[in-house]
Amino acid sequence: MQRRSFLTLTAGLALLPLAGQGDDLVARIQEALNRLGYYAGSADGVAGSRTERAIEAFQGEFGYPRTGVANQALLGQLDTAIAGGAASPERLLQRAGLLRSYTRAVQEALLARGFDPGPVDGAIGPQTREAIRIYQGQSGLAVDGEVSRALLADLLGLG
Repeated sequence: MQRRSFLTLTAGLALLPLAGQGDDLVARIQEALNRLGYYAGSADGVAGSRTERAIEAFQGEFGYPRTGVANQALLGQLDTAIAGGAASPERLLQRAGLLRSYTRAVQEALLARGFDPGPVDGAIGPQTREAIRIYQGQSGLAVDGEVSRALLADLLGLG
């Protein structure tokens, strides 16, 4: 019995990367997360807590179940997002100097115009994106479902 446990343990250890070496799949996932604006740390192939948090943030913002697991399916989702020119909506707003209060202003303006963005909390979720898309479509704007300065200006009648 003891021998079987030792064999199982050593077989399991053989699947782990050696010290100083990382897993290529994890490294590619880290690179993609970093490219999309999620800081997953250096692309060293070691899936630590920072990588797990970045994966969960990506999954949550893009509507996937939050698993935090680095696997081939996740890499496919990341590659699709990159190929489509996507980036984390929250990160893009931060880079453009648009904070949660800015998104909250868009949500409030949508609500005032009769569109339901969901909770007015400054977070860009699926319901807010859908309300933006509907508003954009009805207003003759390009439909992308994203918060922008131009969108807020239009909502406020300043555009």
